[in-house]
This record gives sequence, C-alpha cells and structure tokens, in this order.
Amino acid sequence: MVKWTRRGISTQIAIWLALAPLPVEAQVDSSSTSVVSVQPSAEEHDLDKPLQPSYTRLAIIGGIMAGSMTAIHLYQSNGWWKTNRGPFHFAEDFRYGRNVDKVGHFYGASVLTFVMSKSFQWANIPEARSLVYGACASTLFQTYIEVQDGFSKAWGFDRVDFAANVAGAWFPVARHYAPVLQNFDVKLSYIPSKNINKPGPYPGQTHLVMDDYEGQTFWLGLKVNNLLPGTLDQYWPDFLGLSVGYGARDILSANHFSVYFIGLDLDMTRVIPQDTWFLKALGEALNYIRLPLPAVQVAPTTKWYGLYF
Repeated sequence: MVKWTRRGISTQIAIWLALAPLPVEAQVDSSSTSVVSVQPSAEEHDLDKPLQPSYTRLAIIGGIMAGSMTAIHLYQSNGWWKTNRGPFHFAEDFRYGRNVDKVGHFYGASVLTFVMSKSFQWANIPEARSLVYGACASTLFQTYIEVQDGFSKAWGFDRVDFAANVAGAWFPVARHYAPVLQNFDVKLSYIPSKNINKPGPYPGQTHLVMDDYEGQTFWLGLKVNNLLPGTLDQYWPDFLGLSVGYGARDILSANHFSVYFIGLDLDMTRVIPQDTWFLKALGEALNYIRLPLPAVQVAPTTKWYGLYF
C-alpha cells in the first residue's frame, strides 16, 4: 500500500555557549590491525570548531526586542494603565472575552517563545538552548504585563492569566523534549469583527487585533497521521490534519456565548519542503496559523463553512 506524502521576534543579552567539538574518526589500516590517526581536511577541521554566537545578530535581536516591547508597553500604558493606577492586588476574571483571552495568553506566549528561539538560532545559539532563552524572555515579558495589570484599579494581577502565560511560554520547550507533543499545534484564525478599531471602555483604548476576541478563533491542531496506529496511518495523508476550535460571539453584549468547531487542517511542515533552516522555520511558523479551510460549527448550533477564516 502506498502511503500519501508531501515534502516536505532588553537591554542586555547574556550568552554562554560551549559545544564539544566533533570527534575525528579513526581509520583502520587495511594492511595491519593498528589504528591509524587521520589528519582532518580543512573543511573537517572547521567542523571541529565550537559554534560561535554572532554578536552582531544578537545586537539586532536586542534592538528589535526593545523596540517591539516599548511599542506594546506604550499601547498598554495609554489604553489600560494610565488612568487606572492603584495599589497592587490580585483579581481573576472568568467572564472577560468568554476566556478566549486566556487561550490567547497561552498562544501569545508560545508564539513569542518560538520567535525568540528562532532569533537566537539565527545568531548561532543551539536549538535547545535557544528554546530555553526564548521561553525565559517570553515569561519575563508576559509577567511584566501581568504585574502592571496588578496596579490597575480595573483589573489586577490575574493568576490564571499568569499560569496560561507560563504554560504557553514553555510549551515549545516541552515539545522539544517530549516529541509526542509535536502532534498537537495551537493555532489561530482571525477575521476582524464588528468591534475592531472601536473605542474600548477605558480612555485611550481601541480594540486592536490582540484584544478583538470576537474575531479570534483558537484551534488545537491534530496531526492525525502520526496519531493513527501503524496499520491505519497509510490510509491518511500525512499533510492533512483535523483541528478543534473555540471562539466567542457578541462579547460586548449581555448575551455573549461560546462557539465550537471541528475542521480540516494542514501540517505546513509536510506541505513546505524542509530542505533548509529557513524553510523548516517557515513551516513551523505557519503551523501557528489555521489557514482558511472547511469547518463545521458544532455548538451551540450547527453551521457549515466551505472556508472558515
């Protein structure tokens, strides 16, 4: 039986790095049983050298990080914190955005870890170490946001949001060390809702993509082919998956409600060839997005979509 297949983002950054050099192989002399040392060629000798970080690229990463985080801080400060300062306190909100925002915290922290880790890899930091650095950076930034919320009269330090941030930031690390988790992708599909660009409840706040919860749908993508028993996986295309989605509607009204979906999905690491580091990173990045594909809303009512955005 033929199996269906297709090819396949701060001020200082402290970096430590040490990789053991690759061993030089020994060769047995065909005329004797003695082991003869082989002198490596110039190219092989280069492989023996520990990978060195690029401090120029690290400086670029630091600059982009500082600029991006400053922009996010200014938006949050003007729209959420500026006129609502008070004593630090804790407050959990299980109704805001019908908890789409909670999933968003997990997703956003995970994406930030991914972007940061790939940036560190670009600067010649090994993958496992880059993931840890990325998760640390993501956790620190998300915690900073939560602490600032803790001084807001309207909000407060939300411990559930914080837990979602930490879980999301370290999920890519867990996937690296527990390969079975690589069969599950957290994805986002988005189309602007009627709330986009409208003023929020606080001075200076405008509903942007990041808090347009009615326009966001989060999905858990399943790599079906990898999850099927060996006798059945040959019948399922390895690039085709399924996803389970969650969203909310009429969020700003008193009659807000949740919606649930099941739809087809694509594993972009199987669609995009994995021949180079860039193509591999591109496939992994696109797996954070659910592309427009057929889906069915299964609750609270049934509704079919030829393409769900």
